[in-house]
Amino acid sequence: MLRPESFESVNDALDMGTIERFPVLSGVFETWRRLGDGAAPTGVDALDLPPRALPYLMLVDLDGTKDAVIRLAGTAACNLYGRELKGTSVHDFFGARDARLVLDDLLTVAENEAPMLTHRSYVSINGKPWSYVRLLLPIRPEGGRVTRILKALEPSKFSAVPVRSTPANRHAGL
Repeated sequence: MLRPESFESVNDALDMGTIERFPVLSGVFETWRRLGDGAAPTGVDALDLPPRALPYLMLVDLDGTKDAVIRLAGTAACNLYGRELKGTSVHDFFGARDARLVLDDLLTVAENEAPMLTHRSYVSINGKPWSYVRLLLPIRPEGGRVTRILKALEPSKFSAVPVRSTPANRHAGL
């Protein structure tokens, strides 16, 4: 089994102008834009979202700048990990270094109140290497500041991948 700390995660930012290349993410993004009418919406109802996106969604609550906790997770993520993910912290879900990287992305989306499109590769807490394209969207549940993030994955870009050969990985004997 791979250890998350022995793998160098990669987050490659993608231009939001390329969102049309990802049909599920594009549908989620269009719904978010429509509901927010030019700003982060106060909420997103699952009935408004494209049905094929639902298994690949997560709703994440920010707990200040120290943590983020899964409020709701679609069936794809729950099935992948073999359990309900509600209430799971990013610190429980990722290795320490990767949790900080993910938390930084979530906080950037909240602070900038702007979407983020990313191609991401990492080793999960269950020791499996994954690659996917994700969309992070800010939500203002009380109409004030952004404290919730809607995360969506593009199903066609979600896969188990071989670990990239990096100096850190070679040193760890991978």
